[in-house]
Amino acid sequence: MKTSIFFLSILLSVSLASAQSDSSKFGKFYNKLDKLPDMFIPSYNTPTDSALSILKNDNLVLIIHPQWSEKGTQMNNDIKIPKINEDPLLETFPLPERNTGNTLTITMATYKKSADEKKNGVLNLAKTHLAAYYKEAGKAISADELTANAKYFTSGPVAFTTAEGKTGEVYTVNDIAPQQTSFIVFLIIPGTKPGTTVFVQFTYTRYTYESVVPDDYTELRYFVYPDDQKIYTDFTKTFFKTLQIH
Repeated sequence: MKTSIFFLSILLSVSLASAQSDSSKFGKFYNKLDKLPDMFIPSYNTPTDSALSILKNDNLVLIIHPQWSEKGTQMNNDIKIPKINEDPLLETFPLPERNTGNTLTITMATYKKSADEKKNGVLNLAKTHLAAYYKEAGKAISADELTANAKYFTSGPVAFTTAEGKTGEVYTVNDIAPQQTSFIVFLIIPGTKPGTTVFVQFTYTRYTYESVVPDDYTELRYFVYPDDQKIYTDFTKTFFKTLQIH
């Protein structure tokens, strides 16, 4: 077992080094991370390999990129990583040539709410932000139109299973607000105690400086191309896969 972990550590280190020197290879590192055998995941509670970093909050553990830990600031349930559109962080994300965001915020916590309550809280907040965006742009929108538009910017649920076998649901949200647009990917899993929910959310944010509603409101999306959104969704899921609940 020790020998296997040793060789796995070498594999991950080499993969990361290659990825940092060539952004086209970076996805290969996350492909390897996503395909790790279940038996290896618990072995990284206290990893020493430079290719991995651990984000902890109470009984929750998530593997993230070490540069995110180094550059990020953690407060309560959030770690905020600024300047993800600049080197060296830019190369730690897919599609670096797109330069799509300014910050990444990772939220991880267990809430004393049901899964539906937590999910609806996120979706309703995004709807409130969209209403505020329309108001700032000076464009009227009916309640029905607002609901339809907000629904368009949301997808899910998609069934999801972590490497240690915990099952939950993944949702994505294009959160359009005054001064910023965000792409949110969140995972909800029923907690170990009744009435609780394990929640992990990645929020990619791009700052904007004017509120304009285009003729085609779908252009407000964080990603112009659906394929780009899928790439970032799959990218985020590789981290969700490493979630451990103790």
